[in-house]
Amino acid sequence: MKQFALWLTLLIVSSSIIFADPPATYDLRDVGGVNYVTSVKSQQGGTCWTHGAMAAMEGNLLMTGAWTNAGEVGEPNLAEYHLDWWNGFNKWNNDDLTPPTGSGLDVHQGGDYMVTTAYLSRGEGAVRDIDGQSFGSAPPRRLDSYHYYYPRVVQWFATDSLLTGINIIKQAIIDYGVMGTCMCYDNAYISNYIHYQPPTSSDLPNHAIAIVGWDDSKVTQAPLPGAWLCKNSWGDGWGLDGYFWISYYDKWATREPQMGAVSFQQVEYMIYDTIYYHDYHGWRDTKTDISEAFNAFCAQEYHTIKSVSFFTADDSVDYLVKVYRNFNNGQLTDLIAEDSGFCQYRGFYTVDLTTSPSFDPGDSFYVYLNLSQGGHPYDRTSDVPVLLGASYRTIVESSADSGQSYYWEGGAWKDFFDWSGNPYPGTGNFCIKALAVNTGLNINPQEDFRAIGDSGGPFTPDQMIYAMTVNSEQAINYQISINPSVNWLDVAGATTGTINPDDTVEIELSLNSNANSLNDGVYVANIEFENTTNQLGTTTKQVIVIVGSPSVMYQWTFDNDPGWTAQSDWAFGVPTGQGGSHGNPDPTSGHTGSNVYGYNLNGDYPNNLDERYLTTEIIDCSGLYNTQLSFWRWLGVEASSYDHASIRISNDGQNWHTIWSNPDSETADNSWNQYTYDISAYADDQSSVQIRWVMGTTDGGWTYCGWNIDDVEILGVEEVGVNEAPPQQQYGQFSLNFASVSSSNTQISYVLPSAGMVKLSVFDASGRLVNNIINEHQPAGQYQINWNSTAGNGAQVSSGVYFIRLQVDSDKLTKKLLITR
Repeated sequence: MKQFALWLTLLIVSSSIIFADPPATYDLRDVGGVNYVTSVKSQQGGTCWTHGAMAAMEGNLLMTGAWTNAGEVGEPNLAEYHLDWWNGFNKWNNDDLTPPTGSGLDVHQGGDYMVTTAYLSRGEGAVRDIDGQSFGSAPPRRLDSYHYYYPRVVQWFATDSLLTGINIIKQAIIDYGVMGTCMCYDNAYISNYIHYQPPTSSDLPNHAIAIVGWDDSKVTQAPLPGAWLCKNSWGDGWGLDGYFWISYYDKWATREPQMGAVSFQQVEYMIYDTIYYHDYHGWRDTKTDISEAFNAFCAQEYHTIKSVSFFTADDSVDYLVKVYRNFNNGQLTDLIAEDSGFCQYRGFYTVDLTTSPSFDPGDSFYVYLNLSQGGHPYDRTSDVPVLLGASYRTIVESSADSGQSYYWEGGAWKDFFDWSGNPYPGTGNFCIKALAVNTGLNINPQEDFRAIGDSGGPFTPDQMIYAMTVNSEQAINYQISINPSVNWLDVAGATTGTINPDDTVEIELSLNSNANSLNDGVYVANIEFENTTNQLGTTTKQVIVIVGSPSVMYQWTFDNDPGWTAQSDWAFGVPTGQGGSHGNPDPTSGHTGSNVYGYNLNGDYPNNLDERYLTTEIIDCSGLYNTQLSFWRWLGVEASSYDHASIRISNDGQNWHTIWSNPDSETADNSWNQYTYDISAYADDQSSVQIRWVMGTTDGGWTYCGWNIDDVEILGVEEVGVNEAPPQQQYGQFSLNFASVSSSNTQISYVLPSAGMVKLSVFDASGRLVNNIINEHQPAGQYQINWNSTAGNGAQVSSGVYFIRLQVDSDKLTKKLLITR
């Protein structure tokens, strides 16, 4: 079986009931003054289908408020290119192949909403734009930091030449928001941004878009009025600020069976940990002559099954779901959960079980599904017509094994693997999935408690409430502990006790007045939530209090070449002021000094360029928080619809995250400008951080001067050695003091509240040791020492940023010193 970790919450869908005809005009951008449509995007490559799907999901998140309720900021923004890379149908990755590459669709060259739903239904995505949005190279497939969003329901609609069913589509837009559709875009069919392809045309769909409204009276090229208002993915400079009209009578819009009118509904933040499935590619065909089927699974961990998902191939389908513990001698036995209901329209549905059975690793369980009509959808090797983005068909291979899927026929259960009616025998599995959470103690939210503020407070946030529940059929005992014990944190609620399966216990963590006495730095405490019954779900959350603003921890002035890894025409040196075929030329010097790192110091970047990288050395950000990247930039690059420049970060040397990319308008710097980016999500307390500036890809059109960078800095707030508010001791608090700027000698003073092994060291901006000034055991007291700005070999150090670190036993304090000559 195939599975992976994810987070989702699922509920049974209840279909819309239409009480009256929809209004004659409607616009989701203005529903009683509220906008339910996210910003117009600008696609790269043949990825319109990903934009159509994500536009619909984002619109639903706006309508329900689920995005904001999950703690996200800004408008919903999901990663189209994570879907593009990891949908499972392309040459980049297909888990049903060994190895999983080399066969299927070309990446960036098309897909459809069925491909999308396969990806979503197995929990591969959707992820946020800030998590996994990368076109030029594959984003990481999955990371613990990703936030996943899941449509619990996907419904397929269609109209005909008489507009049968159009009111159902309109009502779904009113109820659930933006809807995906398709068209055959051609200049011959569009005039003044009104599109109409006559039904007599033989041209196939080649573009995906999203419906955001309609106008029954809109005059088009069609014989009769009426048109859909659509959101395109070609930037807001195209059409009517990125929008256009398409006739009700267009050949494909709302009519193509799989792409015409697709509604992604009840999109929510995922809280599930695992999805059990055998249908990696989702619904590829239908066995129409059966009503009963089941899938056999084996629990991989301690899991509790909360929900079941499936497809229906017809409208008006009654379903019955059951979960069994055993299948022996051709009989399902030991029924432990069941649910039933009604699905009004063809689509994908997720059903919550009223009883949630738990399984140990290695336990078998069996999920049964009875569908009243339409047969059972199944996955198989399939000949995929690439409707959107390419003009070819390709074979996408699926795999199956005996003992995975069964169907009821002739009074007996039969192994679907042996069914001879499969066009690709031995590759089929039914689309029945089990959605599970980890058994045991469950803590929400999953994030650490992270507070930021200046010395003296206030801090934001100043409290965090954790809800404890149990995913189990039995009660558990728990206890909560704090390590180390700190005097600036209060805990409210029962720190020991019992949680029953239907109970919720809340624990409130709050910063008290002692936090206002904390000096600048980062203070960390660990909160352990322990399941003392069986340890299942025992976990630790961190309380991280960041006091003060980030300061420079690393600095590269480019007076000398730092030796970063530079591909192709990336180079260190003096720019020559050339280039500027479009935009502006390169500078003639750095922001400070002569040198820069730049792409082609002698002019513009070339046409048809693949991605080329400038990558820093490994940067140790251990103990640093609220980290930021700051540098001075002189950049020229065409709009992102054509050429690309970006900045990425990694903390493992393999997975790279985009922290900035050029917008859908030209960038044409004519002076040096400083830019600062928050990298805390990837760099905080990480020992192997690297930054990468990316030039490319570029098309065959205009060229610009490209990247020039100078004076790069990593800023952060450093974790302090003492995690308590300052105690009143004989010699005061553990401290380190000196003037922040020096031209020669530096007077350094420090206080030891108690005796300890003392190391006083100097490091340069790259983190290299310059001098060990003190390395000895010292008693408690006040100390003062003079450092004459020399290295360990006695040579005078050069001008620049240095860091003086005082370490007493395992406790450390570090402060910055600027030396000027």
